[in-house]
Amino acid sequence: MGRLGERGMNRVQLYVLTVAAVGLVSVAQAFRTLSFDGIDPLMLAILLGLAALTQRLPVFLFRSSAISVSFAAVIASFVLYGTGIGVFCALVQAAVNAVTPKRKPFVKVAFNSGSFATSAFIAGELYRLLAPAKGDVATTCAAVALSAFAYFLVNTFLTAAVIALSERQTVLKVWRTNYAWMPVNFLATAAQGAALALASQALGIFGVLIFTLPLGVAWYSFRLYMSKSSEVRARNAELESVNDMLKRTNDRLEESHLSVIGALVGALEAKENDRAKQAARTMTLAVAVAERLGLSEDETAQVKLGALFHDIGTIGVPEAVLRKPGALDEREWREVRAHTTIGANLLSNVPMLERVRPIVLAHHERFDGTGYPAGLREDQIPLAAQIVAVADAYVAMTTERPYREAMPSKTALRELRANAGTQFNPVVVEAFIAVVVGDRRARLHGAAEPTQQVFQQALDAVKVRA
Repeated sequence: MGRLGERGMNRVQLYVLTVAAVGLVSVAQAFRTLSFDGIDPLMLAILLGLAALTQRLPVFLFRSSAISVSFAAVIASFVLYGTGIGVFCALVQAAVNAVTPKRKPFVKVAFNSGSFATSAFIAGELYRLLAPAKGDVATTCAAVALSAFAYFLVNTFLTAAVIALSERQTVLKVWRTNYAWMPVNFLATAAQGAALALASQALGIFGVLIFTLPLGVAWYSFRLYMSKSSEVRARNAELESVNDMLKRTNDRLEESHLSVIGALVGALEAKENDRAKQAARTMTLAVAVAERLGLSEDETAQVKLGALFHDIGTIGVPEAVLRKPGALDEREWREVRAHTTIGANLLSNVPMLERVRPIVLAHHERFDGTGYPAGLREDQIPLAAQIVAVADAYVAMTTERPYREAMPSKTALRELRANAGTQFNPVVVEAFIAVVVGDRRARLHGAAEPTQQVFQQALDAVKVRA
């Protein structure tokens, strides 16, 4: 890790030295053509003073980066007096920047000086190549716009590159994040610089004073924009933090819900292992019927969980009642019938199983309306509950009880058909018989009887519904 950081720092230092060296070359090349002939000393002093003052009052962008409207003075300098004066004005920028808002380390001073000088040199030379005849306002503005855009691109990409190197990001990503919104602002400020130069040529010092006011407006617009932008960024950061917290909370809740499901299944298995196996068998048959009837994936998942938990309420029924070999009295029947309500209440504590509760509550309702607990009939009973009721009855009849032997499959199927239209939905009964007969034929041809891992089935069903 230390070596990687050291190599990254070396790359940054090499880049900074390169920018500083290019800046020195730009200064040398610009000063070769520097001539003070025809320069108005007062106007030059005003331009340099403007560059220094506006650089002293920058608008801070992000981290330690800042922007000022001082490059308008650079634009006016090379429009009036050529590239050499423009670069000299840029060096004044760099000198003020070195101590604004506080003294900067040598590396930053070297980089900023190189960046300012290089940007001013390229912009000044481009303007010189495009320079129109004196007094041609439209062409001058076009040349200024192009040179200002070149200044903007060079200056911002040089800065974006050093940030990208230090933070191991792409230059384009850094540039888009921090500078993509600024071209219009730069061009507007450059137009002020051009207007300053043209006003100086046409009106002298009076024109300069008139066109200095828009520079103050440009500076204020930068500052106002960044103030609002900072508020938006802070708000976005706050929202991201809240969203992250909500996601973590949601993940913990989901884990908690799955843990409750596991606890319910564990309770079912602890109550009586055979009962858990019966629940798994009921679930397998109910799901096969749901698929045969063309239920959707979500509806089939509800059937799966409903079948798995349909008898979870027996946790609240005394074991002596459940295993009683003889007939139940009225009080005992009330205790047994309560298991649907108990099961539904248990599931009410698990939001992910909310849509399963009606199945658990209604799986002992009868098609003719004589069932419990609410006496629902026909379409009032959820279809999933009707499917579970048939599967549950079949498994109960074909499973040995303390008070009777297990019933043969064919006899149980005849019993289901005999009660179709009274206790059971006839359509569900016929679909169930088709499933059982098809399953029996498949096993005769060598297919293995499916085995169920109850807890995993519950989790899979929840994931399908999620």
